[in-house]
Amino acid sequence: MMSMLKIIDNPINDIALVTVLRSMIGGFNDNELIEIKVGNNSKSFYEAMCEYKDKEDAKEELKIKIKDFLCKIEGFRKEQEYMALDEFIWKIYLDTGYYNYVSLMPNGILRASNLKILFEKAKQYEKTSFKGLYNFINFIDKLHLSSGDMSGAKLIGENENVVRIMSIHKSKGLEFPIVFLCGTSKQFNMMDINQNSILLHQDLGIGPKYINYEEGEDYTTLAKESIKIKTKTEMISEEMRVLYVALTRAKEKLIITGLEKDYKKSIEKKEELLNSYKETEAEGKINKNVIQKYIKYLDWIELVNIKRNKDLQGILDVYVHKKKDILKDNGNKEEKQEISIDEMLKDTNNIQKIKEKLDWEYGYKNDKKILTKTSVTKIKEMKEEVNKERKTKYNEPEFLKKEEEISASRKGSLMHLVLQKLDEKIDYDKEKVNNLVEQLEERGIINRKEKEAVDIEKIYNFTKTNIWKEIKAAKEIQKEKPFYINIPAKEICREEIDEKVLVQGIIDLYYITKEEKLVLVDYKTDRVKTKEELEEKYKEQLKIYRKALEQALERKVDKVYIYSLYLDEEIEITKEKDT
Repeated sequence: MMSMLKIIDNPINDIALVTVLRSMIGGFNDNELIEIKVGNNSKSFYEAMCEYKDKEDAKEELKIKIKDFLCKIEGFRKEQEYMALDEFIWKIYLDTGYYNYVSLMPNGILRASNLKILFEKAKQYEKTSFKGLYNFINFIDKLHLSSGDMSGAKLIGENENVVRIMSIHKSKGLEFPIVFLCGTSKQFNMMDINQNSILLHQDLGIGPKYINYEEGEDYTTLAKESIKIKTKTEMISEEMRVLYVALTRAKEKLIITGLEKDYKKSIEKKEELLNSYKETEAEGKINKNVIQKYIKYLDWIELVNIKRNKDLQGILDVYVHKKKDILKDNGNKEEKQEISIDEMLKDTNNIQKIKEKLDWEYGYKNDKKILTKTSVTKIKEMKEEVNKERKTKYNEPEFLKKEEEISASRKGSLMHLVLQKLDEKIDYDKEKVNNLVEQLEERGIINRKEKEAVDIEKIYNFTKTNIWKEIKAAKEIQKEKPFYINIPAKEICREEIDEKVLVQGIIDLYYITKEEKLVLVDYKTDRVKTKEELEEKYKEQLKIYRKALEQALERKVDKVYIYSLYLDEEIEITKEKDT
């Protein structure tokens, strides 16, 4: 009905319009809606309907249906201009038959009552200074967003024959014939006073912990402990009032349930505690120190039962049900038949069944060998292990290792970083490269030691390559692009497995030249003697990069380069080498 009001106010609202069209008010089915929308993807549904009804080759029956619906909406739009909002909404209910329709649906009384609530809201709205359908729709939407007063209709009266489940607070002021007070073995929530570093009290003030920053330790304080004691006392008093509410809701019978790990031991401990405080207790009352030792309703009820057992005779009955008695199967277990192995093996069918069970193999055992997700670097390492002789390798103890200021891998990462920060608009010399590295230090991206580890000469040499010249003139440049790609597991594990592995990686650089050629570049800092070593080492990695880039951009990669910073050489990888 809210969607109906929205399209009367503004029919250019596709979601609201389709909602009404699919309802009994519109009476359109899915196929008809598709028929209307086909060929009008850029237009709103309302515009598509208006066009369809004027098409010469359109279905006549559907055109009539659209004209009737649009005529109905146009009529409502004129009426809402002069009618009171509540009267207008009721007129929609009657003219569309929607009120009677929902009344005949499952839970029809509830549905019709909710429509009445909308009518009442409109009536209340009419009494305010705001007017108009548009403002009313905004008002209802804001109520929804702010979780305001938009709850559904309540059809259950106070005397209905139903079971109500509610909190103790919710039951205050109500009475019921029979009440179940459940979960009495749950502890009160003491997290605020036990875990908070600072406690606040309206009378006592603030109670913080003392923190010794030099020693890295913290201690409780007298202020905090006093507030903790005061707060716990007040909390227990409040819980007592809540328990009183729970115990006084029943007219005829109150059933209390709770769990106890060892009931007998718990009662003995409480009896012992009560006896130790017997001299200080007032007549018929339990000492407050005993009460404060327990933080469960069940414990308090048990204390009262122990203390006033004679007074409660005939009023309170205690039943203890053991867990094993509740869970036992009441003798309905299947009877087990014992048979000797020799006798069982006489039957050839049994032998075959045993053989089948012993010979059974898990159908996807090869799948256990593959990872669901891996990285390009990990795949390269796996490939390098193939055809290698496995040797026992003992790692040097950490305390014997010489401390390196900057590791080789970190130096490689730093060189990558500087290459990524090069600006294609600048003609670099060694001084400008050095200025770039110093700027990275000033901005806190690298520290002084890392700056010293950057080889300025190597970076400068890169700016004199053909790759850099192409980058400077390129139409599009993309750096450090992460990607995910599914690769058949058999390409990684050398096993005949149909599953796929999700591989992640980062492409250092790709660009599109003026001639519309796609070029992929991967920087390498490995210490090698020949370029063939790099080609062999990274061919699998580049194969994945090429495949990922071609899938993402839906076009082929024209050139693939490795740029070796160690060799100061750009190495073109041909398709034959890549595969």
